[in-house]
Amino acid sequence: MLKVSTFELMATNKTELFRVRIDKGRKARATKIFNRIGLTPAQAVNVFFAKVEATGGIPFDLRPSETDELLADPEFVAHLKKMKAGKVRYTELKDLPE
Repeated sequence: MLKVSTFELMATNKTELFRVRIDKGRKARATKIFNRIGLTPAQAVNVFFAKVEATGGIPFDLRPSETDELLADPEFVAHLKKMKAGKVRYTELKDLPE
C-alpha cells in the first residue's frame, strides 16, 4: 500500500471540478469553434478564467450596443417599420425626430 502524507495530497491537488449548466445548442456551437482553434471546452474555460484574472474583470464589453438599445425601444421599432414601408418621409431637418 502506498502511503502519502496529507501535505503531499494538498500539494498535488491543484485543480477543482467546476460544473455549469449551459444550453445544449450553445455548447455544441462553441465546442465546434474551440475544436477549430485546438481547444477543449475545459481549456477554453481555463483561458477565460486566466484572462479575467489578468485583466481584473470580464475581458470583453458586456454593455449592450447602441443598436441593441435602439431595437429594444418599441417606439423606434414602430418608426423603423413605417420607414421601411415608405410611410415616413422627411423633407427638412426640423422634421426629424429627436
